Amino acid sequence: MLLIRVQQMIRWLTLVVILACMTVATNLYAQPAAGAAEAGTAQEAQPEKQVPPAKQDARQPAKPAATFTPSEKIGADSAISFPVDI
Repeated sequence: MLLIRVQQMIRWLTLVVILACMTVATNLYAQPAAGAAEAGTAQEAQPEKQVPPAKQDARQPAKPAATFTPSEKIGADSAISFPVDI
C-alpha cells in the first residue's frame, strides 16, 4: 500500500515539475531581450525618412504580364454517370 502511494506521489511530482518547466520556458520566451528593447526605443526616437512626393511620381507603372500560351492541349476527362438513387 505504501509503495502505491509513493508511486502516485512521484507521478504527481513529475507532472508538477514538467508544468513548472513549461511555464518558466514560456515566460522566458515571451520576454523581449534587453538589447531589443533598447534598440526599439532608439528607433522610435529617430524620425522616419519619407520619400519626397516628386520621387513617388517618377515611378513607372508595372508592365503587363505576357500572354500565356500553353504548349499542349489536354482534352476534358470522360463523363462519369452517377447512379440516380443517390
